[in-house]
Amino acid sequence: MSISIKDVDGSTFRNSKAEAARAGMKLGEAASEAFRMWVDSRRLQRLRDKEKMLEAARQMDALRNASKGKWSGVAEIRKWRDLKK
Repeated sequence: MSISIKDVDGSTFRNSKAEAARAGMKLGEAASEAFRMWVDSRRLQRLRDKEKMLEAARQMDALRNASKGKWSGVAEIRKWRDLKK
């Protein structure tokens, strides 16, 4: 596939072209590899964020279960909100 990319930093382009040549690759091959790596890193970050959210939810559930209904997060928030008034 042939594409055009605008607004690429000149220095980055030249360095990428030189590095691709040193690796015996065409610039397009190097760019495709860079695109794949960028997409993969973004996906991995989203998975990490999802794992953090799931862990936080597990911890909240554990705290809720440990309190056996003696503590209410909603009541606590309302108490703090009323203190600000």
